Amino acid sequence: MDIGKQILEAAKKIKGKIIFPESFDIRILKAASMLTKNAIASVVLPTNNLEDIKNIAKNANIDLTGIEIISMDRSLLNGTKIKSFVEARMKKGMSEQDSIDLLKNPLYFSMMYLKSGECDACVGGAVYDSADVLRAAIYVIGTQEGIKMISSYFLMIPPENHPIAKEPLMFADCAVNPEPQALGLQNIAVSTVDSYKKISPGKIANVAMLSFSTKGSATNKMLSKIIEATQLTKEYYKEDSSVNVDGELQFDASIVPSVGKRKAPNSLVAGNANILIFPDLNSGNISYKIAERFGGFQALGPILQGLSLPVSDLSRGSSAEDIYLISAIMLLNKR
Repeated sequence: MDIGKQILEAAKKIKGKIIFPESFDIRILKAASMLTKNAIASVVLPTNNLEDIKNIAKNANIDLTGIEIISMDRSLLNGTKIKSFVEARMKKGMSEQDSIDLLKNPLYFSMMYLKSGECDACVGGAVYDSADVLRAAIYVIGTQEGIKMISSYFLMIPPENHPIAKEPLMFADCAVNPEPQALGLQNIAVSTVDSYKKISPGKIANVAMLSFSTKGSATNKMLSKIIEATQLTKEYYKEDSSVNVDGELQFDASIVPSVGKRKAPNSLVAGNANILIFPDLNSGNISYKIAERFGGFQALGPILQGLSLPVSDLSRGSSAEDIYLISAIMLLNKR
């Protein structure tokens, strides 16, 4: 069974509910229809105009049977959660009315619907840009206990018969943090391991802290944060035999067994990495796009991590099939 089917089957057992703030987008409607038709999840679409959604779906020949379409009415939200949200915004200088008015925005309404316990995940970003999704998530959802940095990962699924990659890889952080320092890289690594365990329970997480150097093959002050981050992450998992961490490692030393054995012969991670932590946003974002466009990988994400509830920030280039799979992944965060 391939990884996509594994994810879908696992999500199906959860019987969760997903809200899509961008109910006006054809790709979202197609994914919603697929999720419903295949009994992967229940779907909620918020709107101020039911007829608009019906017309979009009709013109695109999309079946909305079984999908719950709701009016963005504050009575559907938890009053206590709304009060806390408004008070927090007012402390930041926003007026009470402006804070309340934010909930008229589909993105904020959907986040609050999730915060209110009315669904299990919020999947957005097909139209909204990353800054908007992240801002709404921080304002409404908040961070997970013990995590100081929100980050993201891409689940990179290799094409069939790929010469090197036989299993999916996680790339992080490729969408949120431009220049994380050592502690930030450790936070990203810890969050990504947690995400990996939810998708691949029982498997060993092999974390490579990436660089242009392997084990001191180069010397440069740029390497200091990667070396420090590696030590911090190793210390975090020193009593967890299900996680191996190593760095600094070059990309080839991380994923090609023969190169890993030659460059880092004593490493448990070299040549076996399934989690790749990039030193900055430039390298991470460029790398996932190269893997996707040149390497034929399916790039699912970016999926936000470090939040207290499951939220996805879709790539605006996502297909309906990508959104379908990402939605299933979001439900696995309940595990």
